[in-house]
Amino acid sequence: MKIDNDLYRRQLGMSTVAAFFCSFLLLIPTLAQAQPPSWDVSLFRSVNDSRSGFLDASVGTNDNLVLPIAIATPLVFGGVGLAEKDAYTFDTGVIVGVTEALAYVLYYPIKNFIVKRERPYVALTGVHTGHLDSADKYSMPSGHTTAAFAIATALTLRYPKPYVYIPAYAWAAFVGYGRIYLGLHYPSDVLAGAFLGTASAFAIHMLAPQITKLREKVLGDDMGIQLSAAPTLINLRITF
Repeated sequence: MKIDNDLYRRQLGMSTVAAFFCSFLLLIPTLAQAQPPSWDVSLFRSVNDSRSGFLDASVGTNDNLVLPIAIATPLVFGGVGLAEKDAYTFDTGVIVGVTEALAYVLYYPIKNFIVKRERPYVALTGVHTGHLDSADKYSMPSGHTTAAFAIATALTLRYPKPYVYIPAYAWAAFVGYGRIYLGLHYPSDVLAGAFLGTASAFAIHMLAPQITKLREKVLGDDMGIQLSAAPTLINLRITF
């Protein structure tokens, strides 16, 4: 009996993603504490108290770039894909965008309706803070970290090369570190965000073949848009 290897890999991947999400959901009762565990506070203090002028500048700049990068990444890949008629690049833009959307849809209710953990600078004294304008009421999971790991993992799955995943994950890790340094998140908030962003990317990666099929129906294999009305009279073709 011949086994469809692609089908098997997709099923295995979907099972892995499901286990990933289930594990996260099972951890929520443990994570949803009014006060974080002692190791969480100790590690937070260690990072937050290690101040330097270089980190003040670099962490602050990097934190400001998270939202622009999250917006620009799918747009740039999608735009380049259209301009170059490169279907794989275009699909990458769509996949990154959908991954970010899924991560946000999952992150928002978990943070605001399930866990509802106070931010460190609210619950603790003597916290060094920065970028309070980017902080809403609750802290778990870290939204910035969720977005960064969603992008890093989505790109890694599309381009599994060291020159992609090393800088992508280094940037995502620095985003998470920065959120602790700025006094906005506990380490467990960052870990939860990294977990959620990564799981979201794997989930959407499993749907990549369906995303490609949808794009082929809309744009075609050659990345053009075919519009027809009364074909014998009008045949308008728009290409990018």
